[in-house]
Amino acid sequence: MARGPRTLTVDLHGHDVLTAVDLALRRVAEAHNNGYESIELVHGAADVEEPVTEGRGRIKWELRRAARAGTFSRWADAARTWEKAGSLVLYLKPNPRARPESWSREPPRRHRR
Repeated sequence: MARGPRTLTVDLHGHDVLTAVDLALRRVAEAHNNGYESIELVHGAADVEEPVTEGRGRIKWELRRAARAGTFSRWADAARTWEKAGSLVLYLKPNPRARPESWSREPPRRHRR
């Protein structure tokens, strides 16, 4: 029986910017270590089309900045990064020595959805 690609979706809504970016980094590393093929980081703010320094859209633009700077390149194929309007999709590098699935605890959400 064929199995579909293993992908993880992480909703970053409700976290402050620093916590969201830290959680994104941890989940990307964990997804790679667990043998996943891709991860989608849901940040929302699909209508925010320009970088912002405060308010809605900060997580979106911090994640895009990090991806463009190569922050995820240890685990993800930078050339296949997909900047969607409301999320960032990273296609992970193959991990021939994936470990048994293990995830860290998610930090508490500090903002209302």
